[in-house]
Amino acid sequence: TVDKLIKRFIVFITLFLCQYSYGNEVIKPVIRAAVAEEFRTGLHSKYLQYFADKLNVTLELSTMPFARRIAQIKSGELDLIVGIQKTEARQDEFIYIMPHYELLSYRLFTLKKDQNKIKSYQDLSGKYIGVNRYAKYFKVFDEDKTIDKFKASGVMQNIELLLRNRIDAFIHYEQSTLPLLAKADIDNNIVQTPYQPNIEARHYLAISSHSVLVKRQHELQQIIAKAIKNKDLLTIRLNHYAEVHQKALNK
Repeated sequence: TVDKLIKRFIVFITLFLCQYSYGNEVIKPVIRAAVAEEFRTGLHSKYLQYFADKLNVTLELSTMPFARRIAQIKSGELDLIVGIQKTEARQDEFIYIMPHYELLSYRLFTLKKDQNKIKSYQDLSGKYIGVNRYAKYFKVFDEDKTIDKFKASGVMQNIELLLRNRIDAFIHYEQSTLPLLAKADIDNNIVQTPYQPNIEARHYLAISSHSVLVKRQHELQQIIAKAIKNKDLLTIRLNHYAEVHQKALNK
């Protein structure tokens, strides 16, 4: 009968629309990014997820060394990268999203009782300085063979080694270290040295010139501008290091 046909049609349309709606909700565009294996759940992976959420896309996150990430951004196998500094050499292969999303300063930290032992760069010679295992700082320091460098797993290990007098000082971003020291209530025990490298790192989000995100550059600029205004990325950074501190306490 006509009524039965109409009912069947309504059921069919309802099921079709439900499936279509469900499909739209689940199947988002996929963007590809990567971080170092040891930082699979690190700060950069959280930044990448933040940008993916704002773009309403699915993040496909893999792990690989930095050099390979750079190569795959150039080739278009990866869509975006964070924590990168701008260089003229990369300008043609990368599209930097302006402005930089964070400005970080490298600082040297030591025990308060030893504060005046490092008043100049030359005072680092012969000292045992804690560094992050995979980090690069500034060329003179990185290549200086007169400085003994202990390659730590992260800033928490460097803090622990310093408190145990196993190293003379360590170098890390001021914006991450100061909140950690305050949270651990040791900001009176560990202080910045009189000598400080005048080095600032501007970190950018960059996309591959072959990426589907090329068409969304303006949107990405707006996302970054809003993130800076709302201090979203700073909040992610502070929460991340609060988690790092809590994990260290639970060990």
